[in-house]
Amino acid sequence: MGPFSRTELRNDRDLALYVLFTTLLCVSIALAVDVANQLFFFTNWANAIRSWVITVAVVLCIAIPVTRKLGRAQLALYRAGMRDELTGLLNRRAFLDGVDDTTFLALIIVDVDDFKNVNDRHGHWIGDQVLRTTASMMVKLLGEFGRVGRLGGEEFALLAYHDDHATLLDRLEAFRDTIAQTPILTDTIPVSVTISAGVATRNGEQSFQELFIRADSALYEAKASGRNRVVLAQDGEAAGNVTRSLHTEERRWPGR
Repeated sequence: MGPFSRTELRNDRDLALYVLFTTLLCVSIALAVDVANQLFFFTNWANAIRSWVITVAVVLCIAIPVTRKLGRAQLALYRAGMRDELTGLLNRRAFLDGVDDTTFLALIIVDVDDFKNVNDRHGHWIGDQVLRTTASMMVKLLGEFGRVGRLGGEEFALLAYHDDHATLLDRLEAFRDTIAQTPILTDTIPVSVTISAGVATRNGEQSFQELFIRADSALYEAKASGRNRVVLAQDGEAAGNVTRSLHTEERRWPGR
């Protein structure tokens, strides 16, 4: 598909191509009209060439800044639509965009425990602040490992690309500990919450959908076994039956 068939600009490369090809189109149209005009009312080649050069120069001076401004507006709209309004993280659409084409190594799904009780007890305004703080801490402690996003509600996720598995698990436990031990300061009161997490590693050619199911099952196991813990789905077996809590056992990546 060519640049003119794009429905949205997604990055700076798309923007540059949009400006380039749109400008070339404008120049081509204007020059074609001027060539036809000069040949129809032809006087001499000097006047014709002079007119064509002026036409190209004028169109370039107008088209480049105008198309750049329009392209930046489209790119800004696209980027705004890829961010979660509350937390500033990638939204579900952006987080899942293109995952089948990446070399991700692990998926972590994180859920704030008993978040409904936070909203019921303190109100949604306080609940929103809890989510923002949780998101910020997740980016701070885990963002270097890959793509962080909000899947919806009180659920967050990390697609990890780094192969330093031991460090990732240590950092995930540190994130869980920090949330559990540090009350979140809101506008009115400190609120104590905990998180649970499910972790699944990519197994060979395993699809993202399969990885997601395993991580989600591990998260369910973490919730069912008492919350405030990280559960790791074992490789090569059915999710839900082979999970292991990292909260009470030695933290070790499968196969390591």
